[in-house]
Amino acid sequence: MRMRKFVGLLVVVGVVTGAVVAGWAAQSSVSVNASFVIPSWISLSVVGSGDVSFQNVTGPGTYAGSNGTKLRVLSTASWVLSNTILWTSSTVPTDASELVLNAALGRSFDRTSGAWGLFEINVSYALTLSAEDLASVPQGNYNLVVQYTATTN
Repeated sequence: MRMRKFVGLLVVVGVVTGAVVAGWAAQSSVSVNASFVIPSWISLSVVGSGDVSFQNVTGPGTYAGSNGTKLRVLSTASWVLSNTILWTSSTVPTDASELVLNAALGRSFDRTSGAWGLFEINVSYALTLSAEDLASVPQGNYNLVVQYTATTN
């Protein structure tokens, strides 16, 4: 019985690429896919204390806040920033007009919206009261709690 010798290349796994030298692959490679999803996600925080105070209100006029607030937004989608005074958490004298106080506490932003990414927003404050406004806010201690909300679009 006569046996024949057979020399060949057997590929078990993968794809052979490149030149074959003396029956062996000089190079070989395979590919895989790495798939994932980044959902709409947002985070809002205050950098530092964020608390603001005003000098004693001695008459009509505009009073500047002692400092501003720096907010940090980290988002994977477009976002908008809103704010409101939380009256249930605020402390004001009885019969003080919430409407007047809401209008009197000015909040100015260097931005109120953005795309995805990391953003720092500066907020400055001014308290502006006219003579008519002062008639709606009795003497006493005032502590207004401002809530900021960042929402993805």
